[in-house]
Amino acid sequence: MPYDDDDYESGRAIDCGDICCTSVCELTVRCLLVIPVLFICFCLSFQNHKPLCHVVDFYAPALDTFSINNSNNYYYNINNTFVFFDLKLENVMPFNGLLYEDLNLTFSYGDPPGKKIGSLGLPGFYQGMRKTAHQRDVANTCGVPWADAFASVSKSSVVVFRVDLETEVRSKCYFWYMKKQRVVVGGDVRIGNTGVQVGDMAVLLKSAAARVGGFQESVWVLVLVAFSFFLHFFCFLFIVIKIMFINKHIVI
Repeated sequence: MPYDDDDYESGRAIDCGDICCTSVCELTVRCLLVIPVLFICFCLSFQNHKPLCHVVDFYAPALDTFSINNSNNYYYNINNTFVFFDLKLENVMPFNGLLYEDLNLTFSYGDPPGKKIGSLGLPGFYQGMRKTAHQRDVANTCGVPWADAFASVSKSSVVVFRVDLETEVRSKCYFWYMKKQRVVVGGDVRIGNTGVQVGDMAVLLKSAAARVGGFQESVWVLVLVAFSFFLHFFCFLFIVIKIMFINKHIVI
């Protein structure tokens, strides 16, 4: 049975409407897939994390028993009151840089809390996102019982030095710097008969306050991500139901 012009125009209008509706729905779905990613990245850019601080290397020449060949070397080593260190600072944030104020280092000797034996100040600097910086320097000490410490390490024992770091950091978010955060961390470094720290792993300088703050910030980010996920899920579900309703209406 041949179709008349009215039926042809009606079918053509339905086809055009179907194509237009499908295109709009596809565009909407694509936007819903992109918007959550942008929203999550935006939220993460406001998440602050304090830097990770490690003592990678620590060397006390006065305790290096392998460098002593005679009594002259012994007295030279005992009178060498310097300690050498390599401090690694890691910015773990993927979207923000870090601006460090002056770094204040304090050195102690003995079991915690230990006796203060020296301090050193290092100038601040800017650190880019996901970057690692090494601060290698030497500090003079005073009040270390080097003779007793040397006797201990000569018997295959270890002595304990402590390194404490105090500074302030500001994270750079886009084109501005956020509020300052105080960083106070420390860790114990065990020294053996070679004068260097024992073990292959770097010593992490940690603080309980820093861990609590980072946990709270992570919880807020997870809440925002979950809210974004459910919001876009219901929008997607609404669009699917609407498409099914339109297709059903067209078929009828």
